[in-house]
Amino acid sequence: MDMSSGRFLRLTAFILLTAFVVGFALFVRQARTFTPDLTVNAEAIVVLTGGPNRVSTATALLRDGSGDRLLISGVNPDSPPADIAAAAGASEDLFACCVDIGLQAADTIGNAAETAAWARSHGYDHLIVVTSDYHMPRALLELQAAMPDVRLSAYGVPAPAPWSGGHEARRWMVEYVKYAAVYGRERFRTL
Repeated sequence: MDMSSGRFLRLTAFILLTAFVVGFALFVRQARTFTPDLTVNAEAIVVLTGGPNRVSTATALLRDGSGDRLLISGVNPDSPPADIAAAAGASEDLFACCVDIGLQAADTIGNAAETAAWARSHGYDHLIVVTSDYHMPRALLELQAAMPDVRLSAYGVPAPAPWSGGHEARRWMVEYVKYAAVYGRERFRTL
């Protein structure tokens, strides 16, 4: 390898690293904008399982009248609804009347498919989406791809910031890489 190709490789590596760092900073900034809006109202609510406080936040929105029905998407089939209600701090009566348990989704793409089918079956055209703030950018992309005619209102559940520890930094970076892949896929698809 001659000197000019070595410089080119270093410059390329520097540009790629800079793009990754700037992209990650913009991703964190965007995710942190999905703060809870206590005045949000829609026809229904969907919560994507997988993080702390998501289901309890969504059931509180339902109880407070922010939506008429709730889909909990991505529930473990071995989890009885009574246990989910208890863990969320909600009554079994609320669950019996107004909560649907989605057992099909195993990932965010599955959440989007499950939610789209549910929204279609109920005729909903406006949903509140509840998930962790760091997961919201990708979740919205997947959900909008699965149901482009449905209006989505984001209700992010605050998660620890990426600078609060190694585990959190890794979680945010992994999510950023997944988001970038989905963003690229959707941009390519719309060309």
